[in-house]
This record gives sequence, structure tokens and C-alpha cells, in this order.
Amino acid sequence: MINVIRTRLDDGAPAVVRATAEDLTIAMDDRHITPHGAAALELALNGLGGGPAAQQPPTQR
Repeated sequence: MINVIRTRLDDGAPAVVRATAEDLTIAMDDRHITPHGAAALELALNGLGGGPAAQQPPTQR
């Protein structure tokens, strides 16, 4: 499953990615993406696989 979260990152780092065997988390700087944008990105990325993650609602921000 892919999760997109909004957080405050250091200047010059608009995104950070962390992957484990179970999931992939993309942390985006909250100055660069809106809550709706993060939810839409998460939904779109999870929908690419067509598996069970595609049917799950986006995580709460």
C-alpha cells in the first residue's frame, strides 16, 4: 500500500520516500501539496496496481 502524508520538511526537500516490505510512504512538504492533493495522489498511486489497496479509502490527514 502507498501512503502519502503531509509534514514540514527541511528547506530544499519537497519529498522523502520510505519503503518497507509492507508499504511505501511518501512524505511531502505541506508547503508543496494540499490535503486534497495528497489524498488524490495516494488514491491514484494505489489504483495503478489494481489490487486490494486500490479499493481502500485514502488515509486521514
